[in-house]
Amino acid sequence: MTSNNRSRQLTRQHSKKRTPAKSPATEGAIFTKQTFKAFLITLAIGAGLILTLSLGAYFHPDPDSIIRPLALIAAALTAFFGGFTAGKLRGGAPAICGLINGILLTAVMLLLSLCFRAYSSGYSQLVSTLIHAAVPVLSFAGALLGTKKSIKTTRRR
Repeated sequence: MTSNNRSRQLTRQHSKKRTPAKSPATEGAIFTKQTFKAFLITLAIGAGLILTLSLGAYFHPDPDSIIRPLALIAAALTAFFGGFTAGKLRGGAPAICGLINGILLTAVMLLLSLCFRAYSSGYSQLVSTLIHAAVPVLSFAGALLGTKKSIKTTRRR
């Protein structure tokens, strides 16, 4: 084999086809799609938690006494697991996706509270504001924990 043929073979083996770079518009569309998918999963998680906890309250002897704590637990767990899901779905920017997920969840909660004004929580304005502000924070924390990689340790012998 001549040196020229050998160099051609090596060049063919080492050259790879380059994949075209994604345009910013394509990346934005993918990000939006994944964020929306994570938000829909968050809503499904919230519906499941509300159903489960309301069944627990139904079988409690005095359901009125535990409705508020269970509602807060459902909101907090929904935000956290929604952020966790957003972090798993979006590996590139999980914190932003988790924060957007929390903000959307807060917006939905505020819109629903306008519709069901008679069934409001009864908390003061400050406490209600702090509760709603905690939702994006919990979603953000869930997103960060959702992408945390496990560190494998090797033993030395």
